[in-house]
Amino acid sequence: MNPEGLRLAAELGGAVLSAPGDQGGGGLVLVERLQGHGLPQALVLGRRAEDVSEALAAASAVQARGLALNVLGLVPVPGCDLAAALALHRRRLGALVCALDAGLPWLDGKPMLVRRLPGRIARALPVALPKAPMGPLEKAELKRFLAGWDKDRRKMTFRRPEWREAPDHAGSDHGGQGGFETDLWPGVPLPEGAELLVPPLVLPESTALTDVLRTALRAATGQPISFLPLPGDAAPLHALRSLTLQATAFRGPLRAWELAFEGLTRLPAPPHFCARC
Repeated sequence: MNPEGLRLAAELGGAVLSAPGDQGGGGLVLVERLQGHGLPQALVLGRRAEDVSEALAAASAVQARGLALNVLGLVPVPGCDLAAALALHRRRLGALVCALDAGLPWLDGKPMLVRRLPGRIARALPVALPKAPMGPLEKAELKRFLAGWDKDRRKMTFRRPEWREAPDHAGSDHGGQGGFETDLWPGVPLPEGAELLVPPLVLPESTALTDVLRTALRAATGQPISFLPLPGDAAPLHALRSLTLQATAFRGPLRAWELAFEGLTRLPAPPHFCARC
């Protein structure tokens, strides 16, 4: 058993689930806040233990007040193949009202919701990419939100990211010339000769789930909540969407999680199934 997995499980009060193909027995740490069998369930994924701590504390608080919702916290142990692990434990996790990725940081630490995430591509040598499409309203909203960023920084982050060396790809299938990676925003064509490592992702904005999350953040922070593009790893959300299409990125203070969980109990739950049935 991976010592890091045991440490995370002890810290969070959870259990380590096996993951196929992990080197050194990595896996997922699962932390359950169960109110009753057969109740609607929400899953919260974090990259680190602290990513899910607010959500787990909020789940305990609202369940103590009688909230009829089960909450599952998941943290992958470093080296875990998250997509394969979720596929293996799909029945163990059961049917979900939604799955929330709590590991993506807000831009400049401000409360926000995510409109789209870039994928990742690799190529033997860098090539110029066209600018990611962005309408005038989105550009204006992003400029207002990131008032301290200059134009070049916004362009490099959201429109035309720089290539970076990718040691994992060096000498593999690129003729020994080394490899490079960059972000690929939605709407930008894949360049010739490039390998798509993670597809870009566009997230729905006008759904019952996003309404619940936006309302919770507004009430908890007293601020308007924008939907914005976010530079970050889209792979975990792709994996979560294999469990349920009601998957998006969300994080917030304790009060926001409490309000979000209260709102989720009013959403229709999918037909129940789990490993216990």
